[in-house]
Amino acid sequence: MLQRAALRGPGTVPQRRIAYERAAEALAAPPAGAETVTVGAASGIWIRRPAAGRPVLLYLHGGFYSIGSARSHLHLADLLADLSGAACLVLDYRRAPEHPFPAAVADALAAVETIRAVAPVSPLVIAGDSAGAGLALSVAMRLRDGRAAAPDLLVLLSPWADLTCSAGSHRELASADPVLATEDLLAMAAGYAGGADRRHPEISPIFGDLAGLPPVLVQVGGQEVLLDDALMLVEGIRAAGGEAVLHHWPHMFHGWQWYHPLLPEGVRALRDAGQVIRAVTAGAGTAPDRNGGCAASTPGPGTASSAPTGPPG
Repeated sequence: MLQRAALRGPGTVPQRRIAYERAAEALAAPPAGAETVTVGAASGIWIRRPAAGRPVLLYLHGGFYSIGSARSHLHLADLLADLSGAACLVLDYRRAPEHPFPAAVADALAAVETIRAVAPVSPLVIAGDSAGAGLALSVAMRLRDGRAAAPDLLVLLSPWADLTCSAGSHRELASADPVLATEDLLAMAAGYAGGADRRHPEISPIFGDLAGLPPVLVQVGGQEVLLDDALMLVEGIRAAGGEAVLHHWPHMFHGWQWYHPLLPEGVRALRDAGQVIRAVTAGAGTAPDRNGGCAASTPGPGTASSAPTGPPG
């Protein structure tokens, strides 16, 4: 089923966009009361409007910067917002290849300004999955470099932080990952980068300055070709003096949280993330690293010891 899904299936970008949204519609109905709004040059969907005393979650969807949308990720963002007690804006940033880098970064920054305008004193959490997680990190770097107010927390689900796809897990976990194929990632990366160097720190934030970032929660599955992106990111933030918490799920595949209507592990992972959001926005700090669903140790970058050798049966 996973190998036939939009993330790995054949077809043109427009065809895969339609398939992605239809798959999401089959998983869950859109949340009641969702409201579409203009956000700079893009649009967004408020799942819950800001209210006094409530944190605000900006959610940035995954999909290679090309095929996902706010609609394809409403069910994920809605549950995360519910579990964290947050208002939530899901951004429909402009997508590649029609709108390559830096359009998505500009749209995400505009979304931050939108939220700050309507909820200036509310805690702000920026969350995303896959490409959206990489975009969240790029936006945090831009805010830091511009000396703007930082978000209180970044929640990065299976982050795609290296668009060169050069880490060892791309080779070691190629047969284990049922969702992502490196050659597909590289093709989409080229469309997003346009003529820019894919090592640009706002395209591949793993190559950027990781100092001075807000606290970061990273969730990653042990069957992902992006495993090393997550592990190196956590190590890099810590080496730069920052705070990064790793939730490692050794037997999970890329973006398993997206499948939460079918997958109890998806609900549990989002519940864990929601608890961290509640703790950080209440001033209680972050939680320690943990392994999800088993007692296996957390691997280091370039290792695949905790992952099965084939797709899940």
